[in-house]
Amino acid sequence: VDQIYHLASPASPPNYMYNPIKTLKTNTIGTLNMLGLAKRVGARLLLASTSEVYGDPEVHPQNEDYWGHVNPIGPRACYDEGKRVAETMCYAYMKQEGVEVRVARIFNTFGPRMHMNDGRVVSNFILQALQGEPLTVYGPGTQTRAFQYVSDLVNGLVALMNSNVSSPVNLGNPEEHTILEFAQLIKKLVGSESEIQFLSEAQDDPQKRKPDIRKAKLLLGWEPVVPLEEGLNKAIHYFHKELEYQANNQYIPKPKPARMKKGRTRHN
Repeated sequence: VDQIYHLASPASPPNYMYNPIKTLKTNTIGTLNMLGLAKRVGARLLLASTSEVYGDPEVHPQNEDYWGHVNPIGPRACYDEGKRVAETMCYAYMKQEGVEVRVARIFNTFGPRMHMNDGRVVSNFILQALQGEPLTVYGPGTQTRAFQYVSDLVNGLVALMNSNVSSPVNLGNPEEHTILEFAQLIKKLVGSESEIQFLSEAQDDPQKRKPDIRKAKLLLGWEPVVPLEEGLNKAIHYFHKELEYQANNQYIPKPKPARMKKGRTRHN
């Protein structure tokens, strides 16, 4: 093994808050396991960290030198602090054991093959718009987010892994939108008549989120290239197909082929 991409962890708030202990274990014990493997085989490890390490930021946009503003006992802490300690572990292993580490602080990402019910804002809005349900905005909708398309992120991760940059690097799209603007954009792209429904604000929900990507541009030669509307249209198309597929219920399980082992045919 030459390179380890450590991407394991629930990432959507409903998923990671559903089982906070499992989220903590994944980001602590899981990261220790991967760092131990990297040490044993001499591999380079890339940690998929998150913009959540900045918490509800008091600095805008967020650059890699900002230490963050995180509530260590709030409902999001299992993820925020889990990723923060995962970063700490990486640099402890680098300093003490000489393990090569790369740390990507990933900002909001979307694209086809997202889980339809993952509870994040992109999938929520697209699903609601396609089904003619109200688009649910938590709080006043003035919170801002910056959304990058999945292929841009993958290119950034590969560029970081193959670079000589061992300090954390933001990977995200610096194009900032309010949640309300984003809801209206998805309504327009879907051609939906859905209303926008305002619900009570989620606890510790960051009010502003925008990456400073000067470091990635300078050291990796990386920046997002997929326009927001183009990426959203691809995601909407995927969700539309998935809904059609489920509605038609056309899934027919296929029997697994027999596997050959030591000259015998084994049926599963």
